[in-house]
Amino acid sequence: MYMYIYTYTLSLPPSSDELDSMTSTDRISFLQEKLQEIRKYYMSLKSEVASIDRRRKRLKKKEREVSNTTASTSSGSSDTGMSPSSASPNQNTVAVECR
Repeated sequence: MYMYIYTYTLSLPPSSDELDSMTSTDRISFLQEKLQEIRKYYMSLKSEVASIDRRRKRLKKKEREVSNTTASTSSGSSDTGMSPSSASPNQNTVAVECR
């Protein structure tokens, strides 16, 4: 499992005097705007993580396919097409391989 750490800094009004001077509706609208910014940022990070995970999954799938094909071709390529019994000329059998 992978862990992603992101930090987000929220820029609040510079002083508490400024917050105190705001009306309750102004404070609510300010906080709603900041919350909306945080949501947008979160969604962008979430989509970025999802695309990274998809890419990683694709690479793992390709690696598995490559390892499976190399394993099957290496076992097939080591076979010369002749059975050990037909390799000796003293026997009267012929090996036939169908692929």
